[in-house]
Amino acid sequence: MNRFKNITKGFIMALSSLFVLNSCQNQNKAKAQQWLVEYDFEATQFISPKQEFGPFARWWWPGNDVDSIELKREIGLFANNAFGGVEIQPFSINVPMPTDSVRAKVLSWDTPGYYQNLKAVMGEAQKKGIIVDLTDGSGWPAGGPFLNAEDGFLNLKYDDIDLVGGETITFKIPTINNDTEVPSKLIAVLASKAGERVKKTTPLDGKSTVLLTNKVINDSITWDVPEGHWKVLAFWSKPNSLTGSMVAGPKQGPVLNYLDSTKVVKNLAYLLREETGLAPYFGNPLRAIFDDSYEFTVDRHFSKDFIEYFKAKRGYDITPWLPANMARRYNYVSFKNPNAAPDFLFGAEDWRLRYDYDLTISELFGESFITASGNWLEERGMLHRTQAYGMYMDMIANAGRASIPETESMLSQEANLKIMTSGAHLYNRPVISAESAVMKYRAYMTTPQKLRLAVDKLFAAGVNQVIYHGVPYKYITNETTDLGWYPFYMGFIGFSAHLGEGTQFWKYQKEVNEYVARTQYALRAGKSQADVLLYYPYMDVEGLPDNPTEIFTVGYLPDVEPPLKEAKEYHAKKEKEEWAAKVYPVINQLEANGITWDWVNDASIQAAKVVNNQKINIRGNEYQALMLVGIDVIQLNTAKHIRDLAEDGMKFAVVGDIPSKQPSFLNWEENDQATTETISLACKEPNSNHFAVDTPLDFWLGEIDKPVKFKDKYHFSRQVERVMSDGSRIQYIWNKSNQWRQITLKLNEKYTNIYWLNAENGSIIPVKAGDEVSYELAPYSTIILYASAKEPIAENLLGKPEVSLYYAHPIFEFKQWGIQCKDTLLKDTVLFDWNTDEQLKYTSEDGVYKAKFQLVAISKHESYLIDLGKVCYTATVLVNGHNVGQRINSPYAFDVTKWLKEGENIIEVSVTPGQLNGLIGEGEKGNPRYRKFKGRSNDLMSGGLIGPVTLYKK
Repeated sequence: MNRFKNITKGFIMALSSLFVLNSCQNQNKAKAQQWLVEYDFEATQFISPKQEFGPFARWWWPGNDVDSIELKREIGLFANNAFGGVEIQPFSINVPMPTDSVRAKVLSWDTPGYYQNLKAVMGEAQKKGIIVDLTDGSGWPAGGPFLNAEDGFLNLKYDDIDLVGGETITFKIPTINNDTEVPSKLIAVLASKAGERVKKTTPLDGKSTVLLTNKVINDSITWDVPEGHWKVLAFWSKPNSLTGSMVAGPKQGPVLNYLDSTKVVKNLAYLLREETGLAPYFGNPLRAIFDDSYEFTVDRHFSKDFIEYFKAKRGYDITPWLPANMARRYNYVSFKNPNAAPDFLFGAEDWRLRYDYDLTISELFGESFITASGNWLEERGMLHRTQAYGMYMDMIANAGRASIPETESMLSQEANLKIMTSGAHLYNRPVISAESAVMKYRAYMTTPQKLRLAVDKLFAAGVNQVIYHGVPYKYITNETTDLGWYPFYMGFIGFSAHLGEGTQFWKYQKEVNEYVARTQYALRAGKSQADVLLYYPYMDVEGLPDNPTEIFTVGYLPDVEPPLKEAKEYHAKKEKEEWAAKVYPVINQLEANGITWDWVNDASIQAAKVVNNQKINIRGNEYQALMLVGIDVIQLNTAKHIRDLAEDGMKFAVVGDIPSKQPSFLNWEENDQATTETISLACKEPNSNHFAVDTPLDFWLGEIDKPVKFKDKYHFSRQVERVMSDGSRIQYIWNKSNQWRQITLKLNEKYTNIYWLNAENGSIIPVKAGDEVSYELAPYSTIILYASAKEPIAENLLGKPEVSLYYAHPIFEFKQWGIQCKDTLLKDTVLFDWNTDEQLKYTSEDGVYKAKFQLVAISKHESYLIDLGKVCYTATVLVNGHNVGQRINSPYAFDVTKWLKEGENIIEVSVTPGQLNGLIGEGEKGNPRYRKFKGRSNDLMSGGLIGPVTLYKK
């Protein structure tokens, strides 16, 4: 009886513990979700958003050579300059380590001292309201010396021998080199008849393939070899010898096996173990763990359960076809030239075998890493933020698995940026971050104008959380410049952007951040709204050309900075170029007509249904149409579901030829035919259309029901729409041109209160309700429409529109100027670019321009504006001694009406040039701390006030 009581008591205690554990996990998950709360737009919040809506910065640490007092000071600096948070990234890249003692400090990540510094930051961040994310360990990719060799990435490798048949042969199994301490594991041995090698590819006869794995005895096989020339291949898995890069520790370790959830959990459990002392900060301020994009040096990804997982997912055994998946550097990062010819060739359909393999790895990666990481972290009150691209995968689906999916400026094209944002929308991820303003070969070239272009391009693609790349810890030594350590400039190559304290434009960073915060508040309100879905057919981001109508794809601003260097690692993919030539004109038609769009993947189409209003519903999101543009290949199950949706009334269009293939190898001939027939049937439904390439789509697009429409076609714009729970609408509009433009919108009568929101200054400008509203957009500027059926915004929160140059009339151009820059004084000179002048080309000092002009009479019924024209890069204007204002980005225009007088007037313009020219100047002088900049005179940027400077009246 006592034994029964003890068992019962033990059972109750275990059940109670389980209940407490589940309760804690549920509380922690709720804690994690605090960062993802949906809300409706409120005017007061837009004017002055909470700190959490400010941009984040990647905060680079020189390993652990940091000081807790300085760390806390810098947290205060972030808070005082309208940052919302930081992502801490400790690493060793480009850190000067002149002595053993300095090296020991730098390389002391993951020590008690490091965690003391981290806890000091967490405590201060809590006080200052700064959110903190941590990178997944030190350096990149995830991994470290705390992992064992068997925890590392698995690589599928092979070795082979040649046999001539017609006799029984005993031979040793071909083996692979293995430089790890973990023995290689034999996966399969097979043989195929082989032809003569052509260049680097050996043809194989797939029909002849024989599996020999069951004949292995010890390390040999005895086989009665049929007639002919045979290639025997032994496939092995082994941990990859790859170690992490930039790790701030004395010992490197293996890169984590992302395809094994037990290893993934082991990695996180170690990094956030109890001994770190970080647990009290989980969820406040520690929000998320971040993983950068997934580029590796692996010939072929593999997992211990891959063969069986593949059978379950793809419906056939990949083993006899493994040779088709062998190519040197197939899964290598793009800059290591992974485009080698395949080692073996069965035939023209081998691409299907590689597709099936890649898709299977994609699903394994999504389940074992992204989902597993998110689940583990959310159970502890945190989130997982990641860039779901870099290796071949269903990027849209894996973006949807992340707590916070992330894109980056260096993806360049809008079409690439929207892969992550579309995944977030389709899978209901409300916060979408971006590694922002990072561009290759653009180090020290970032200006406030370029920073605005970078973030506005991201916002227009659907991003709503900017994470600058980045801000370094203040670390000034005899080996650094006076600006201090910057990890991403090595002389021969450099990446933007150094946004840290002490740089040329730091004094303007708060102003930029406040603009970002207001925009981000608006772009997280409500729910994303896209009108049209475009099918996305690829599993990578490489090799896509620029859309001819896009700007700033690689961080280049013409006429102010040195020309771009051609990236040697860029490999244009002919297939993608051909597709882009078809899909870009359609995208541009959509944008010009004010039609918003997202990409869509196979899994999401297969999850779609048509609701009563004939809209496409995917996981609660509604869209009005689906388009296949220039698509030759689509999954058969997707084609079947498109047919069913079309039968149910979905608006559907094919542009170009009807798809003729599906990508899987299984039963490919009959499934190809079925795919074509199925899409052909879908095209015959009443709401379907089949258009030739280059067909104007105006009529078809005009049928899309929009409560806010463009009155005309506007080729200069990009836009994003958000819908509130009550039907109110936010529409963000970006003028991507360098000209003043007017846009007119036609609004549904349900919107009784209409406002323009200016995120630069927080002004809310009421618009008289009616069928149409117009706005005059400055070059490279944005405006946000708020159309509401709610109660009007309180009058005390409303502002007045600024006077624009649109329809203004020039009355005077300023020709002669006096210029003073430090010790240089020029009189009665025309305006010029400083990089053409021997006295000024190497300066980063402010310049002051002065000019006089006469006004005979001033009209009381007109406004007067001065447009400075081309400014490099910020300007403060005084008229007759009065401070008119400051502009750090376009438009460099000022309303000077109340400061003018009849007779003589004096204008004074203070201009701040860029940082780079001064650094190059120091290098040319022979300053040893600036030796990386020596010989870079060809990289000089434009500087000064270039104009023309014109007085307008309106």
